[in-house]
This record gives sequence, structure tokens and C-alpha cells, in this order.
Amino acid sequence: MRFDFSEIYLGKGINYFANDRPLQYLMGFLNQKGNQQLESLGSFVSNEMIEEAMFIDHYAKPELIMWGVLDNRVNGVWISPSHSRLLDRLQKFGVIRSSIPPGSLMTHFLSGYIISDSGLFCTITLTMQTVYALNKYGSKDLVERYLEKFIRDDNPWYGATYYTEIQGGSDLGSNATKAEYDGKTWRISGTDKYFASNAGIADAAIVTARTKESPAGARGIRVFFVPALREDGTANYNIRRLKDKLGTVAVPTGEVELLDSEAYLLGSQETGIYIALEILTVSRIDDAIAAAGIARKSLWEAYLYARRRTAFGKPLADHTLMQRDLVEMEAEVEASTFLSVVAAYLFSEASNDRPPYGREYNLARAFSHMAKNTAAWSSDYVTRYSMEVFGGKGFLHEFPVEKFHRDAVVTSIWEGTTNIQALDFLELLSRKNTLVAIRDYLSTLIDDISDKALAGKLRELLEDSTDRVMKMIASSNPEFRARDIIDLMSFTSAAIIMHAVSSKAGSSGIMDVAKIYYWKHFKPELREPGTYESAAHWLEWMDVRKKGKTVN
Repeated sequence: MRFDFSEIYLGKGINYFANDRPLQYLMGFLNQKGNQQLESLGSFVSNEMIEEAMFIDHYAKPELIMWGVLDNRVNGVWISPSHSRLLDRLQKFGVIRSSIPPGSLMTHFLSGYIISDSGLFCTITLTMQTVYALNKYGSKDLVERYLEKFIRDDNPWYGATYYTEIQGGSDLGSNATKAEYDGKTWRISGTDKYFASNAGIADAAIVTARTKESPAGARGIRVFFVPALREDGTANYNIRRLKDKLGTVAVPTGEVELLDSEAYLLGSQETGIYIALEILTVSRIDDAIAAAGIARKSLWEAYLYARRRTAFGKPLADHTLMQRDLVEMEAEVEASTFLSVVAAYLFSEASNDRPPYGREYNLARAFSHMAKNTAAWSSDYVTRYSMEVFGGKGFLHEFPVEKFHRDAVVTSIWEGTTNIQALDFLELLSRKNTLVAIRDYLSTLIDDISDKALAGKLRELLEDSTDRVMKMIASSNPEFRARDIIDLMSFTSAAIIMHAVSSKAGSSGIMDVAKIYYWKHFKPELREPGTYESAAHWLEWMDVRKKGKTVN
């Protein structure tokens, strides 16, 4: 008998765009229209991509091929032909092309939520970052020469970012890689680009380096576009080895050695660190959105299992404690999804801004930190507990749920750990006065809530949270409070957005979930079993194959 993936994955056949009820309400709230591209992608992911991603993870991981039969240095990563075809098919959904005019960055970001698989989407994210930086900061000649290669339908190019060095990690200011201009071409040398994802797949990369004239620290960073091949067709850099990782197996992560590599400067030397961080902001939003998408798929699978698995005479989903668990996980998934998509929306609106940036860009950047902070944590929590819903089967390598957890864990590490997000967020609030911009934005959302009693409660929450944050910033050691600050503003922002979406949509289900999120993070003593029961009914939207069920 032929193998049927639906025997081990209950979610096969779900449309991860059209069937995602909270996402549809959120898009309506942001006045974003869906399109056939996203709907087709939503079907492709559950029917084909997840099965292929699991097979790659288990049986077909990328392999580094260093030398050819004629003793030439190859520097290529061998991926399975089906892996290569899968990446090209994802490209055909416009996930890269949509990121440049006349496309919509929101289409790219929403595609990331639908795909979300950390390994596969990392390849897409890194390519999008490369395209974004090349199109916005490359010279006219550079754009004309290379941009079309990334967005063509046949054999499209892939990109990468080589920032991290062994001695510095997130401390970009400690980068030791050097760039020199020989009168015709920039040349880069450095042997310690230590976490280089997409190495061996990428046809070009964004690379950070410093010049002889660079000042010390982060302000000395310059950003370059570096093709994988030189003008003469030989390797432009070497790949030393690939990492053996817990998850994200589909994306090869290696160590890169740049040896007099040909390069092209992006933007001006003086704006290098700003451009590097702007590219990171794009990636952090993708990271947050992918984390939220993984959590959604994991919870969706756990919910379908809990509806069908019987224990002690009734389905798991009908047991009181399990209902509470499922509903509280739903609250975290909706909160991280809403916060991440709002961050994506705000960045899309401000993406034409350039260094030194204005208020709208800094607001978007602040939301990117909050989104990554919240989504990474909730994805770790939801995917881990989803394994527990499956009992012992959740710990088995043969079922997809454990892969969701392995792929979720890295989202708090990529593009800056939790502490880095907290410190960058603190810097925005302390030096850019961004707390006022956050408060003003959230206030406009509260103003549009028709229930004035609810609006008053949320305004009290906002004022209390901002007052507490201001006191922590003014304390003798604000860095010590940085994680408290980002957590408090993340929870506050998510709670307000959830209530605003439910109010505009007229959704009692999202309103119940929003209440539960508020209680969990601010007023646990107010928890009401009746609201949990009502919210458990709302979760039935995930059982898309059950006929006759309409929930709001």
C-alpha cells in the first residue's frame, strides 16, 4: 500500500491562508486584501511542502561538496533535487518578487507566516534580504546587473547574509573582516564568518566588513554585495564546513572564508551600520512571523488530535484542563501573530525611509523587537506543549510535531537573542523617544473600540504600562530592567491589538481569547471558567472538515 502523509499529519489539506480565521480577521483590520497567490500557497504548504520538509529533515540533509573530480574547489552544497525544486516552486509564488516595487512587502511577510518552516523559509528570508538591500542601496549599474537574476522564474538566484563572526556573535562592532579598494574593485578578506546560513546555496551574499578608514566599533561597519563567483567564474569565497544542528536542517549553515573576495559597496560607507541593522530588521520580522506560523501549525495539529483522541470516555479536547491548555495556547498564538503582522505592516509603510530614519521607521523597528521577543517565546511554549498533547507520540521522530518544536527553538537565537532584542528596544526608547510613538499608535487603536468601558480599561493598561516603563528607564540601572521593559510593552501591545481586532471584526471568539490573554499576563485572579468554555467553542474553527460548524 502506498504511504499517505495524512496518516501521520492530520493537517494535510488545510489551507493555511484561507482557513486561518484569526488571520483573516487581522487582515481585515489592517485593510489588507488577500489574493490568489496567498491562497494557492496556503494549500501548497499543507498538501506538499510540509511532507517534503519532513523528508528533508529526516533523510535528505544538505551535504557540503568541497572538491571536484578535477581537483577544483567546488564550495557547493548538494541538496536533493526535490529540495531544489521545492525552493524554486516557493519562489514562483512570488515570495521574493513581491518584496520589490511594484510588489507589496506585506505579501512577502504573509507568505512567510504561511510557509514558516524555519529551514526552508530561512533560505527565502536570506534571499529576500539580499534582494531588498541590493534594490534599495545598490548602484544603478549593480541593480541592473544582478536584480533580475533573483526574481526570474527559471533557475532564480538565492541570497545570504554573512554577518556573524566567531569572536563577536551579535556584537557587529567586533567584526574583523577587512575590505580594501584597489582602485577598481572592493576586495574583502576574513576567515571567521561563523554562522553563514545558505552557504553553498547562495549565488550572492550581503557581507559586513570594515575598511582601513573605519572608526572602531559598530560605526565602522560597511555593507557589501558579494557574488559567489568571481568575474572569471572561479569561487569568490570558500566554505570551510557545515554545522550539525538540532533543527532547521533544510538550510545549510556553514563557516565562510573570504579570501580577497570581489565585492560591491552598498550605500555609503558612513551609513553602513544603519543599512546592516535595517536588513536585520527585515529578517527579525520574518523570524517573528515564521515563529508565529510554526506555533499555529503545531497548535492546529494538536487541536485536531485532541478532538479525535479519546481518553477516560471522551475526547481529550472535552476535558476541562485540556480546554484551558488549548485556549491559552491559542491566546499566545493569536497574540504573537497579531503583533508580528502589525510589525510587518508598520515596516512596509516605512520601508522607503533611509538613514538616519524618522519616527515611523523607529516605531516599526520597535514593533519588530517586540514581535520577535513575543513570537519566539510563544512558539517555543506552544510547540513544546503540543508535543505533550500527543503524549508519548509527541516525542517520536516519526511524527511531525517534534520537528515543529526543534525548528521553533532557534527563533529566539537568530538575528539577535532575547537579550539583544531587549537591549536594542531599550536603546530605541531611551534615545529615540519611541515609547511616545508606541503609546500614540496604541491610543489610536483604543480610540476606535466601540465599547467605551473596554476602551477605558485598555487605556488604563496602556498608561500604567508606559508609566512603569518610564520609571524603569529612569532607574539607576535600566539595562537590568531591559527584559522587563520589552516584556511589559509586548504584552500590553498584543493585548490592545487583540481587543481592537475583535472589536472591529465583531468576533466574540477573538474577544474571549483576548480577555484570556489579558488575564494571563495582567490579572490572573480574574479568570472565569465560562469564558474559557466559550473560547474552547471558538477553537472549532480549526476543525475545517467538520460540517455545519459556524463560529465567530
